[in-house]
Amino acid sequence: MGGRSLRAVAKTASLAALLTVVATGCTPAGVKHHASGTPPVRVVVIGDSLSTGYGTSPDQAWPKLLQHAHLTQKRPVQVTNASENGSGYLVAGEGGNTFGTEVEYAVGPDADVVVFFGSDNDAGADPEELREAAASTFAAASTRAPQAVLVAVGPLSGSEEPDPVLAGVRDSAASAAENRGVHFIDPIADQWLGSRADVLLGPDGEHPSASGQKLLRDKMKEIIAAAVEG
Repeated sequence: MGGRSLRAVAKTASLAALLTVVATGCTPAGVKHHASGTPPVRVVVIGDSLSTGYGTSPDQAWPKLLQHAHLTQKRPVQVTNASENGSGYLVAGEGGNTFGTEVEYAVGPDADVVVFFGSDNDAGADPEELREAAASTFAAASTRAPQAVLVAVGPLSGSEEPDPVLAGVRDSAASAAENRGVHFIDPIADQWLGSRADVLLGPDGEHPSASGQKLLRDKMKEIIAAAVEG
């Protein structure tokens, strides 16, 4: 994708400074407990346009919806959403960030769970290069948040027949996750959208509709609960 411009670097640096306060509504650093007195589960989302609310709105994106949910045992969730449209493990997004630089800006030692979601933006990449990029990204997150549980979710597909290109992205990410001890979730094999893609995806047939975002929130709530309580 070529080098990043100074303007892009400045833009992403400013974004990093605001991530935990403006973009996600998280409490400021140093606030360790929810108003109820129950410590929140701190979740960082590393992802692409499937997690930004593209096609709906940021307020309808599943990470934002998750922010208002509770896990079992009534534990609140505090979400930092570092996702960027167009990004992937290898591919830089609109602001010049890959999943790796999203980790650099957003993951800190207090994270309880780091979720990697996607990315079909890496479609067509060399499988080994993609596997290495994913493994490097997972390793960086582990270094920055050694106590956190890492969860990688493969790309989403609205097709009932597996797309070989998306399957290739999934397989590279899954291989890297297995080698790094990261729990991998496969929405394609698990048929998250089932036969309801016409309802759960928007008009472009790729990004979640409002109903699809709610489905992703519910799926991710179960996955995160299992990660921290299982």
